[in-house]
Amino acid sequence: MSGLNHRAPGVVGAAADNPSVDVELICDGIHVHPTVVRQTFRMFGDDRIILISDSMEATGMPDGDYMLGGQRVIKKGRRATLADGTIAGSATDLMDCLRTAVLDMGIPLESAVKCATVNPAKSVGIFDRYGSIAVGKAADLLLLREEDLRLKQVILRGEPLPAQFALNNSDKVSSCSCNIASRKVSQ
Repeated sequence: MSGLNHRAPGVVGAAADNPSVDVELICDGIHVHPTVVRQTFRMFGDDRIILISDSMEATGMPDGDYMLGGQRVIKKGRRATLADGTIAGSATDLMDCLRTAVLDMGIPLESAVKCATVNPAKSVGIFDRYGSIAVGKAADLLLLREEDLRLKQVILRGEPLPAQFALNNSDKVSSCSCNIASRKVSQ
């Protein structure tokens, strides 16, 4: 991606200059430096940022070799690289990206949650059903522990899932897809 320069504003300048453009941001601590994450929030505000993970099949899996687009990818921790060291996607899920943005990069919790829920739902045209808590919307929720933002409870279609779906004492399960519900929030 082209950088922001005083004579050639590039992609960043063009996006910042157009209020109808949203930006996607990977806050895994690998793809984008924390200073750049904070500057992006200052430049675009939390109304125009969509947190993404760029995660690949190795996310949540043990370290080792995986395939991505026919290429060998080496996963070590949260980093996924090609043999030459080039970043090859992410081995971090969206919840970990949100947690990293808040706890390690200083992004306010309310802003990070908005960028991971409200903004993506608006961008794909489903905000009338998903993305926030309101009467008539799907009742899919993640309850987080205040001290470390670890998953405490998953509520899917308005029903709490069994405890094994929470991360109280384990990092083995690190993601939950909660955009498939049909039950609505009632008054």
